[in-house]
Amino acid sequence: MVSAAGARGFLAKNSSLEEIARAIGQAVAGAPAVSPAALPMLLSEVSEPRGTATLSPREIEVLRLVASGLSNMEIAKKLFLTPATVKTHLRRVFRKLAVNDRAAAVASALSAGLLEGWSKEDTGRRDGCAMRSTPRSPGQLT
Repeated sequence: MVSAAGARGFLAKNSSLEEIARAIGQAVAGAPAVSPAALPMLLSEVSEPRGTATLSPREIEVLRLVASGLSNMEIAKKLFLTPATVKTHLRRVFRKLAVNDRAAAVASALSAGLLEGWSKEDTGRRDGCAMRSTPRSPGQLT
């Protein structure tokens, strides 16, 4: 959770200079500064604390496809989503499972029984294989 990391205020990336200056003044005075645009993110942190293993059906669907070896782009195409939406689902999964990456999310979900009934056939590929059809260069992000 962001407050556990020492945050004393919350601003949106697109905050105006006036809002940033006001937040700095509040921080110097020892008061918390919260941007109205940052409230939804802050409230989601409070309502969905790290380690909460209640995943939505869509989050489970995305995680099953991750477990099958699909990239974010492949998942997006399969589920008719944008890659950004897939990343949002994965960030929520990471937070709820208190993990930092895809492999840990899959391992955590499997050990918690959240992917019960999962199989490689869930990818929809004829061969059930989780291998990629196109190789990636080292360091390329999904």
